[in-house]
Amino acid sequence: MSVSFDELLAAAIEGPSGRFLFYRALVELELFVIGSVEDDESLNLKYIEEDGELVLPVFTSRDKFDEIFESEYPYVRIPAAMLLEMAGTAIPWLVNPFTGLSKKIIREELETLKDGRILNYFFEQLRDDEKEKILTEQMEELPEEAMDVLRTCLRNFPTVKKAYLVNLFDPVVADPAFPLLAVEVEAVEEGLVGELFGAINHQAELQIEVMILDEGFPLARSIVEHTRPFYFRESVDELRTLFD
Repeated sequence: MSVSFDELLAAAIEGPSGRFLFYRALVELELFVIGSVEDDESLNLKYIEEDGELVLPVFTSRDKFDEIFESEYPYVRIPAAMLLEMAGTAIPWLVNPFTGLSKKIIREELETLKDGRILNYFFEQLRDDEKEKILTEQMEELPEEAMDVLRTCLRNFPTVKKAYLVNLFDPVVADPAFPLLAVEVEAVEEGLVGELFGAINHQAELQIEVMILDEGFPLARSIVEHTRPFYFRESVDELRTLFD
């Protein structure tokens, strides 16, 4: 069952464990603001005053906008990330004002929401089980038929010894997890990553990123320690020794 934005806001107000999901939902939303678009490049927005401070009223749904203003004012429907870029971060937002449950997003929040720092900060504040739950929800396992296609493709690259398929999630950019093919190779050949990327994504329905495992990188060590390879390539000599 999906969680409403009001429920996310209530959880964020209640305690820090709900704040990552709140900010992540906010930056992914399409917002409704009073105003108009000029020349497709600039916004003409209407601000209001609250406690002697100028703020920008933003609404998380058309219903909430109409609940307050009905058809009295024109509105712009705009992704939150685009509003951050076009309107800047100097003037605070007032999210869902006059609707019963609202929140002021101050300048510091807007600045760190724009560059993703606030998402990273509150993700790191989560307990390990909360992080794992979010990561699990982001993962999209490929069906076994698709995995077989990847194995067949990898057989065309003799230098690849092992391959791991993992999902990477970056809380800073508030994007869904994406699949990464990490390969262990006998020797790094020039252009190998590009060739693998082209071959894999020519066959795959979902774009898969490619990297060569280097034990010097923490990510590579983590993949090897916590993930089971889905592809092995043993040399003929190694197979012969099994019966010697």
